[in-house]
Amino acid sequence: MRLLLSLLLISFIFLSIAERPQAFDDTTSIEPSHHVQENFLDLKEYQFHKLQEERWYESQNGWRTSGGSISVDLLYHYLEIKFRKNLRSWISTGFHLRQEEFFKITPARFLVDVELRPLNWLGVSLLGMQEYDKRHADQGIGVTLGERPWDFIYFQHLSHDLYYNEKNFYDQSYYLSNPVEHTFETGWSFGKWKFRTRAVNDSKVHQYFPEKDLNFTYQGREHQGVLDYHFGDKFLTGISWNFFEHHKKRETGTSSLDEDNRQQRMIYYSWDYYWLQPLDETWHGTLGMREDRIENKLIQFGDDSASSDFHLWTLQLYGTLIQRNQPDSAWEYGLYLGDTEKGTDYLAPSTKDLLVRKYESSLKISWIMNDLSQDSELMFTSSWNLDDRILSFASLWDGGHISYQQVF
Repeated sequence: MRLLLSLLLISFIFLSIAERPQAFDDTTSIEPSHHVQENFLDLKEYQFHKLQEERWYESQNGWRTSGGSISVDLLYHYLEIKFRKNLRSWISTGFHLRQEEFFKITPARFLVDVELRPLNWLGVSLLGMQEYDKRHADQGIGVTLGERPWDFIYFQHLSHDLYYNEKNFYDQSYYLSNPVEHTFETGWSFGKWKFRTRAVNDSKVHQYFPEKDLNFTYQGREHQGVLDYHFGDKFLTGISWNFFEHHKKRETGTSSLDEDNRQQRMIYYSWDYYWLQPLDETWHGTLGMREDRIENKLIQFGDDSASSDFHLWTLQLYGTLIQRNQPDSAWEYGLYLGDTEKGTDYLAPSTKDLLVRKYESSLKISWIMNDLSQDSELMFTSSWNLDDRILSFASLWDGGHISYQQVF
């Protein structure tokens, strides 16, 4: 018990430091935002619900994907895969891939690892991401105190593009400072309370492209967490949060292309409070409140008219009902009511600022197919606008969504 309390104390101390990390998202482009007013209602509809999250986190192996329309031209996309296989009591292999796209194009990143356990409470992992193009290969090491999914602390050191400068024969570009990622993750269970969090800390990224005399730099930070209180079987209340901040800069004196002379600061935060409770043997309900805000400050060097400070904010109340009409199928109904604000402030005084504040509402109807153990779920969703004054199928229909989750 003393060991567990000591590890918990260490985790909180490290978390206070790790709340100021920098995170490299592996993209060098700088783009404006393409959000529409209802996007954060869409995001809540399409993300996996809390009962699915609970099953996912308790399992060592699984894969899941989710996709749904967020505008005429863009799609919300989520993909996650994780595997862990114990070969002996002291050695295991693992694979993890995660990709989420809702505010920009984001490449998929994966890690493979081999973990050695010289002691029951200590794991040491050799990890990396192999590439045909060796300059983009990643290598690192991880240390686990305790054992997942609960009562553990995990530290990770990962060098991205470790051999870029010596293996790059495609062009003359090179790193002045390579991206080096440090990750901290912990999960604790105390009776009915459960807490987990993850923070990433990367060194500053500075890449130089001589052909364009282009300097690219990146800084950022991110942090996610969950705190839940379980007061019965499928009874729980809690709060989750997510935050990131990205700073990018592309600057050159020889190129006239707009994308080569930009600076960006993007900030996103979200918190979600929820209450889950079975109503009877057939119905299960969730009530919640969620706030999201994303900001994208874009500076176009030499052009104030193309420089802007964009934001989208939403505070929403939501409720869902799951109707388990058969052991291998169910219906889910969701209602989402949001107060939204979307605005763009332009740096040039001659360009008029834009600001729209309005209410958004949406209805979700989903059909779920599952196996009898409920370890696999396939969901088909239709979403409907409730705030349009013109009542027609074209105005009410808001899009579709498909998701699948399997754990084993």
